Amino acid sequence: MVAKISVIIPACNEEKYISKTLQSLKNQTTSQFEVIVVCNGCTDNTKQVSEQYGVRILESDEANVSKARNLGAEHARGELLVFLDADTLLEKDALRTIRRGFTDTHSVATTLIQPDTSKLSHHLAIKFKNFYNSKNLYQGCSGVLICNKTNFEKAGQYPDLHVREHRKLTLELMKLGEYKVITTTATTSMRRYNQLGMSNVFFFWVKQWGKDKSNKLEHSNYERIR
Repeated sequence: MVAKISVIIPACNEEKYISKTLQSLKNQTTSQFEVIVVCNGCTDNTKQVSEQYGVRILESDEANVSKARNLGAEHARGELLVFLDADTLLEKDALRTIRRGFTDTHSVATTLIQPDTSKLSHHLAIKFKNFYNSKNLYQGCSGVLICNKTNFEKAGQYPDLHVREHRKLTLELMKLGEYKVITTTATTSMRRYNQLGMSNVFFFWVKQWGKDKSNKLEHSNYERIR
């Protein structure tokens, strides 16, 4: 019997984005999943917008994306956890594809990704990201991170970081099994690229990759957009 999926969405002031994300989940070709929205430190109408979609809602006063994901996982009823950013849309058959593609040999997975704009620079940047993830040159996250609940707990859950928290968890999960890119494509908002600029984002992540090579994964002053 295939385990039920729990989709966990941390959402801090995401009223402008979360409706489309939840609609993409409502449109899924399978019904064997639950959606948990964790409203963390919200001062807008994220909760009210989410309530319209009949999802489970958890609340936290602290605006901390890692703690929000951990809270969602703690209350998840499914064995397969899908951590989804509040500005990331799934294809209609994404959860069905994830359920088929994530096997017992895998401990962590992500999906392919595409930008929500038509800008050539955005498409080139995302194409490069898909390439190095798919070729296992770097085990990154597309805004969708997949693992089973048992391994999530063994790996120690998300660390208390607000940047590269996916990477830290992925490294721990890879000690328990294989990394995989599942062949379904998520559409993600390019708002950070638009706000900060392509060059600033690029050089920030080059710096972070350098820290990764030296096993330095610490807090960062990278501006939060979540």
